[in-house]
Amino acid sequence: MRMRKKKNLVPRMERCGAFLIRDPYDRQGHWRDLMPQARELRLELGCGKGRFTAGTAAAEPDVLFIAVERVPDAMVVAMERCVNAGLTNVFFVDANADQLPYFFAPGEVDRIYINFCDPWPGNRHAKRRLTHGNFLKLYRQVLKSGGQIHFKTDNQPLFEFSVEEIPQFGFTLSEVTRDLHANGPVGVMTDYEAKFYGLGQPINRCVATMEDGWVEPFPVDPERAADRWLDVFAAGVSEKDLGEHILAEGNYLWHLFSWELAPHLSGDEARAALSARKDEEWYLFYNEYPPEGVNRTRPVTPEEVAALPTDRGAIPGSDWYIVDRNFTWTYAQAHEEECGPYFCEAPKA
Repeated sequence: MRMRKKKNLVPRMERCGAFLIRDPYDRQGHWRDLMPQARELRLELGCGKGRFTAGTAAAEPDVLFIAVERVPDAMVVAMERCVNAGLTNVFFVDANADQLPYFFAPGEVDRIYINFCDPWPGNRHAKRRLTHGNFLKLYRQVLKSGGQIHFKTDNQPLFEFSVEEIPQFGFTLSEVTRDLHANGPVGVMTDYEAKFYGLGQPINRCVATMEDGWVEPFPVDPERAADRWLDVFAAGVSEKDLGEHILAEGNYLWHLFSWELAPHLSGDEARAALSARKDEEWYLFYNEYPPEGVNRTRPVTPEEVAALPTDRGAIPGSDWYIVDRNFTWTYAQAHEEECGPYFCEAPKA
């Protein structure tokens, strides 16, 4: 539900200006300067109207809290709550969660709170969930060794997705519950949480502790491989083009190139670019209609790839993709003889 616009938003924000961080990119590695005596630095992603923010900051005055919120009409209420409570250990940032590694230095954050985030139902939008692997990898970049994520939601499908997703990205789960307040209220509630609790709706919660030395494995599930492929090679493609030309029924991943949506090589140039790749781990995955009796995702050698038939009669209806372990480049073989093959390098960050 869209939040109603607040009256006098600008002057209200200005009155709380001491709480708003306007230069988060310049503070990387220096957030503790805001509160040198702080024993911990914690983030809250999506603080909403700030009931949890103000309550938690008041309960732990020796902790520095940074609340991230993209909706000014919600943020101003949260800021006013903190001002009225006389708090000096909480500050606000207007930003998206995908910017965290640009704001915070590696290991600078002790804990991240994710409370009642948008569940983004439907597989197509799964990568927008704040507990999706793409975000978990970002959190790993800013959390300290042994740092934690504290996650709460009323949405059961989102919670089930999260408790399956989170351990795959180097976190150990604990305190997993699907009815946090079964025996009475526990901890500081958000505004949503208090409402749901009053309605008798169970609240899910878990804690995820970051493990050291985690290395992202190559996705063994072809759907995950395809998702990561799109995340990397279609990073600059608009939602409209992505939906219309790649994700809609009857389309294929390699349409990214046939529709000229990303820079690439094709034909003999693509083959030559693939041949030039040496001393790397290669992986193959089929996205649609793989041949019977083969693994849809598997490591391969250049010699095995060279031996793969590419004519339509040999492998009817199948497309296959080669990537290196870190998805820095890809080679796409289309089932249509007049299309491709294609070679593409990942866009530079």
